[in-house]
Amino acid sequence: MNQPLVTVLITTYNQERYIGKAIDSVLAQKTDFPFEVYISEDCGTDGTRAILQDYAARFPDIIRLNLREQNAGISRNWYEGLCAAKGQYVCTLEGDDWWRDYHKLQKQVDFLRAHPDYLAVSHTLLLTDDAGNTYGTLPDDPRILGRDATMELFLAGVTYSCTACLVKNIFDPADRELYDYVTANRSIADFALCMLYLDKGRVFVMNEALSAYRVAGTDQNHQNYNGTQSALKKYADFLDVVNTSRRYWKGKYPFAKCLCAGSFYPFIDRIKYGELWPFVRLMGRMPLSAKVLFPFYFTGRCLSLVVRKFTGGKST
Repeated sequence: MNQPLVTVLITTYNQERYIGKAIDSVLAQKTDFPFEVYISEDCGTDGTRAILQDYAARFPDIIRLNLREQNAGISRNWYEGLCAAKGQYVCTLEGDDWWRDYHKLQKQVDFLRAHPDYLAVSHTLLLTDDAGNTYGTLPDDPRILGRDATMELFLAGVTYSCTACLVKNIFDPADRELYDYVTANRSIADFALCMLYLDKGRVFVMNEALSAYRVAGTDQNHQNYNGTQSALKKYADFLDVVNTSRRYWKGKYPFAKCLCAGSFYPFIDRIKYGELWPFVRLMGRMPLSAKVLFPFYFTGRCLSLVVRKFTGGKST
C-alpha cells in the first residue's frame, strides 16, 4: 500500500466476541487518503488471535499484527502500539468498542488539515452495552464541547477522551523517560497521554459521538478494567498516575485540585456504600497541598450541587 496518512491502532485482549465489529468499523471508513490498521494483541487466551490472523490474511495491504508472546498490560500494549505507527496521524480503538460513523477518520483529518496549529482532535463517545442500552455521551461538560480542551480544565477534572483522538504522530520510542511515564501504571495510560497532548499543542473536542464505548453493561462475560476492578483499586490507580505525573512534570503543573476533583465522587460513594476508612487511608497518599485543600473543595462542591439542584442547573 501507499505510505499511510493515518495509523489506526487497535488494542485487544480476550475480546473474541467484539473484535470483528471493531475491525469492520475501521475497514468501512470512507476516506480520500490511505490508512493502515495496526492491531496489537496482548497474549490473550481466547480465540481473538485466530480472528486477527484471518483478517490479516484477507487484508494484507492494510492490516499489520503485533501478536505478543507475553502479556504486557494495557498501558504498554497501547503506548508501544502508538510508537509503532507509520502514519503522519495516529488514532486508537479498543477492541471491544467500535466506530459509529463511516466518515470518522475523514472528519478528523479534515479538521487537522484545516487547523495545522492543532495537535489533536477528539470527540464524544456514546456509552452503550451488549444489550443495546445507551447511557448518554461523554464528555458532557459544555466548556469543552465544540471547543478546546485545556490543561487548566483537565486538571480541574474536566476530561476528554484521548482514545477518541486523532493526533499528530509525536511518539518517539527512543524517549525512555516518556515511555516510563506513560506505562508506569499497568492499566491506566490515558491520563498521561491526555496531559502529553495538552502540553504539546491544542486539542479540539467535536460535539459528535463518532464512536461507541462499550461499558460492562448486562453481559457478565464482558471483562474490562472498570467492570472488574474494585472501587478502592481504581482510586489507588488514580492516585498512582497523578503522583507519577507530578514527578514527571517536575512542578510545571499544579495537581492539588486534580486530586480533589478525582476524589470527590469516590469519597461520596464510600460514604454511601461503605469502605470509607480504607478509602481515607488511601487519601493519605495525596501530597499535603491536596490534603489541606480537600475539605474546602468538598464543602464548596457540595454547596454548588445543592444550589444547582434548586436553580435548575444554572449554577456551575
